[in-house]
Amino acid sequence: MSTEPQDKAGAKPRARISWLSWFVLVVLVGIVGAVVLPSYGDYLHRSQMSEAVALLGAARAPFTEYRAARKKWPESAGPVLGSTSGRYTQSVAITSGAGGTGAIELTATLRTEGVDRRVAGKSVRMFSTDSGKTWSCRAGTAPQNALPLDCRAD
Repeated sequence: MSTEPQDKAGAKPRARISWLSWFVLVVLVGIVGAVVLPSYGDYLHRSQMSEAVALLGAARAPFTEYRAARKKWPESAGPVLGSTSGRYTQSVAITSGAGGTGAIELTATLRTEGVDRRVAGKSVRMFSTDSGKTWSCRAGTAPQNALPLDCRAD
């Protein structure tokens, strides 16, 4: 004979989860959500801005080669780069020094739609003052915390 308790109909009672267990579960899910969601948002806007920085970084060599071969900077970014946009980046353009022989500044601007609101329409700049030997990255209108460490102001 079985020593397990049975109800009046002879069936074994089902295990129940107490209301306290449910409460603890809901609280834990809430805590995890409160920690994870803001972190994901920070990751998202930084990754979108990093695309713009990567496009600017990829532009350094072609611009430097153009400058070395022709002794001046190009009039626009299109002929040198081909594609000047990305999934989150609307454009890469020369904002200063086009066609000149001195310093040059390139600006990557993020799209206004399909991008995190904190970086939508914002820009990041890359410039060279020594004919393309060295390049520096700085925030245009982008918030400092969205930029890679190399692009943040000192």
